[in-house]
Amino acid sequence: ASAFVVNLAVTFAGAMSVTGAFTPTGGVAAAGGFSASPRNCHTGGVPATQTTDGNDTTPSITETYIAEVFVPANCTVTGIAVLNGSAVAGNIKAALHDSTGAVLGSSASTAASGTDAYQKLDLSTPLAVVGPATYYVSQQCSSTSQRLNTHILGTFGASKKTGETYGTHTAITPPTTFTTAQGPIASLY
Repeated sequence: ASAFVVNLAVTFAGAMSVTGAFTPTGGVAAAGGFSASPRNCHTGGVPATQTTDGNDTTPSITETYIAEVFVPANCTVTGIAVLNGSAVAGNIKAALHDSTGAVLGSSASTAASGTDAYQKLDLSTPLAVVGPATYYVSQQCSSTSQRLNTHILGTFGASKKTGETYGTHTAITPPTTFTTAQGPIASLY
């Protein structure tokens, strides 16, 4: 058996232009054959920096709270960490939606735990998420005694969906504007 090696060097002398958009249907893998972690994917592109960040929001058990999150490269998402507020009560549930609003995966209903702290909610099945793309995190609470920390300001999509039933994540209309105190502060993992 014989093998040969071809070394190629490509040099551009000037500017390269591309007409149209390059849209990789399989997403973009992490550079250099490495893997990308979703741990730096935060709603609104901003993680909490203090335990009291955001608005200490009182939820309704018939509402789903929604915030946009950008995923820069293909990765595997195993859960969503939500920032609980000043009180924990009842159960909470989170889901990840694609840019059309369809539910990709959700967590089990989990007892709220840890005031002013991130609480990890494992998805029922890990998701192979394709990036770069926009996704949405949604959160539900089973008790009005629970508090969730929500974004106070931003330029990303943040809203809530009314008329919901706790524990059932349905398709959402992806928000295109920001509404204060509605988008949950959350991070993927």
